[in-house]
Amino acid sequence: MGKRSDTFSRPPWQVFPDMDDQDKYLPQRSSTFFEDGRADRPIPANTVHRGNQIDAKEAFASNYADQRFSDDPKTIALMTGLDSNGELFKGFPIEVNEANLTSGQVLYNRNCAVCHGVAGDGNGVTKAFGMGNSANFHDPARQYTSPGKPEGGIFKVLTEGFAAGATGMVSFADRLTPRERWKVTLYIRALQKMRVAPADVSKLPAHVVKEINNLKITSTAQPVLNQQ
Repeated sequence: MGKRSDTFSRPPWQVFPDMDDQDKYLPQRSSTFFEDGRADRPIPANTVHRGNQIDAKEAFASNYADQRFSDDPKTIALMTGLDSNGELFKGFPIEVNEANLTSGQVLYNRNCAVCHGVAGDGNGVTKAFGMGNSANFHDPARQYTSPGKPEGGIFKVLTEGFAAGATGMVSFADRLTPRERWKVTLYIRALQKMRVAPADVSKLPAHVVKEINNLKITSTAQPVLNQQ
């Protein structure tokens, strides 16, 4: 008997085991529980990878084939955000289509809008609670033109976070798959391209200018309750 920090010459008694010791399968052993007889289970679809990625060709065989470990430049970009030369990838390794853009919007609103705002201007809900350093994607330093970063740079921040999370921007690698991170990157680019400077509004099609001029935003609007 003793405190948790005490050392013992013999294993201490476990009055409450708390599931500390459980039966388990060792790697690459057989199993009678599963139909295929293997203890190691295939990775489920859309599983988010955690931990250090292995070099599959070095660990298994030089002719090992798997899309995730392909030498194809787009696959490298998809998984790392880098091109074949180790530089930030420019463009998108996924299809730029409406389906991916819509999916990116859903993922952005679910994971990013709370800090960066629905419009990507850094005015999210958390700003009212003192987190005023959320990135504004319309800042020229984060735009798609110089001095902005390539698309791979956005993917890299989503993967690794920024300043080890000290700024509030943490890694989303444990919550979003690489393909999902690229979809969010695609939607961020769409947000940046959608914003038009006031001086350029007149250059838009006439019907778009009319719609913009008809917009009325009332900051003091109160919800209306239906009364019966």
